Amino acid sequence: MIIAPSASTNAPQKDYQHIQVRPLTGALGAEVFGVKVNNLSAAELTEIKQALADHGVIFFREQTLSIEEQEAFTLNFGDFGIDPYVPGIEGHPHVLRLVKEADESTGYVFGGAWHSDWSFQQSPPSFTILYGHDIPEYGGDTLFANLYQAYDMLSPEMQRVCESLNVIHSARLGYAPASSGIHSLYENMEVIASEDAMDIQVHPMVVKHPVTGRKLLYITGVYSIGIEGMHQDEADALLNFLKAQIEHPINTCRFRWQQGSIAMWDNRCALHLPMGDYHGSRREMFRTTVAGSTPIAANG
Repeated sequence: MIIAPSASTNAPQKDYQHIQVRPLTGALGAEVFGVKVNNLSAAELTEIKQALADHGVIFFREQTLSIEEQEAFTLNFGDFGIDPYVPGIEGHPHVLRLVKEADESTGYVFGGAWHSDWSFQQSPPSFTILYGHDIPEYGGDTLFANLYQAYDMLSPEMQRVCESLNVIHSARLGYAPASSGIHSLYENMEVIASEDAMDIQVHPMVVKHPVTGRKLLYITGVYSIGIEGMHQDEADALLNFLKAQIEHPINTCRFRWQQGSIAMWDNRCALHLPMGDYHGSRREMFRTTVAGSTPIAANG
């Protein structure tokens, strides 16, 4: 049984002076209005960073970005992240082109499972920025889930249990050579399988966000494959319970893309899931990430 939160964790903030912020749900997510991200003042940028900390994921409408402008916007938040297994576009190695053409033979979409970007790295990316360049008439929404609220909804005793555990992260389910059959379904994207996808990285199950100081449940969907010190069936039972908590509708928001939309999310406190319900239509996005730091245990 999922215990609903006692109050909204995504309440509107009243202290923005240079942008307008409208929350999407009681769990997370907000739309930001009144700015063009390719021409930001210092005050607007400061408040965008605050909105991202307040809401976990933020969205902009009616933006027009060149590749160079997306790179420049990204660098406002830190250095570029390292993106393995998927090469960047020519001349812009830190920009990934995520495309599904209308004539592809299957409905399979890249990244089509709940996840936080590259959590199998020692220092996963802090933020991801996704720009909608060509959007289908309908379908292709993206869902987001709140890792703060997922932790808060646990009982105090379960919180203590989780704080004592470490999670095993790996890219093996998506990028190991055994997954090359899946890669063939990406008819217009290059995905490079590698033996190093079998490597593991251990992170605390409960971490403290480096900006907000809040505790969160750092279980990252498909990349969280085990729990240190547990048999696999034991780990699967607990992880499946906690993943259901994270992915429950009460803990999510859903973003409807339009041409020129931007989504920017904090990988440290939010998971995401792209919907593949637009087979027969074209969707083209450009993605960048911002370098992050090694997750630190909440009780460390």
